[in-house]
Amino acid sequence: MKIEAVLFDMDGLMVDTESLSTKALISSAKKQDYEMTKEETLQVLGFTEAAIYKFWEDYFEDSHVDGKKLADDHYDYIEEVLFTTGPDKMPNVEELLVYLKENNYKVAVASSSNIDHIENNMKKTGLRKYIDKIASGQEVSNGKPAPDVFLLAAERLGVKLENCLVLEDSKSGIKAGRASGATVFMVPDMFKPDEECIEIANRILKNLGEVINILEEENDKDFNR
Repeated sequence: MKIEAVLFDMDGLMVDTESLSTKALISSAKKQDYEMTKEETLQVLGFTEAAIYKFWEDYFEDSHVDGKKLADDHYDYIEEVLFTTGPDKMPNVEELLVYLKENNYKVAVASSSNIDHIENNMKKTGLRKYIDKIASGQEVSNGKPAPDVFLLAAERLGVKLENCLVLEDSKSGIKAGRASGATVFMVPDMFKPDEECIEIANRILKNLGEVINILEEENDKDFNR
């Protein structure tokens, strides 16, 4: 098996939007007199916008909290930051993207976020020039943990999934990557890998910089443990 393309999740992997989302949810919940915990905010990591709305509406169905308003306020908070100053880049992401370009790998972003968020974040961070194709959860029928967005990204790159490496930081993301048939590396951000993650992912890495060494040493080997 030879890796020809790398499919990146975006939030929490390429850009530091997950900590921003946590702040946004806690702030939005406080407006409705609800003290949300960080752990509660992590329940929607990797979800599409539609899935996030449904989750919070169901979560607060029997509560005084309006789940739809919570999600609305949280997106307003996030967009105020993202479309002005923009997000911060995650460690080693540009170093890895430069390496991939210099070594003729194809690169796609396969994110649950909306297309306008993906394009904005890539442009604001200066990473757009390294990206060949973009696939959004907005464009597919089923969000992660379904594999649809990775299938779309691979199709747009013209590469078989078996020749793709998926990089993800969330449980729903690595489930989607594995379901697609790709090799999957997990690079955790805010979510600590549990036993299921350890079982699903081909490897769990400390940072994106490790990907370079692995590709150099093992590109023609089997990534599975």
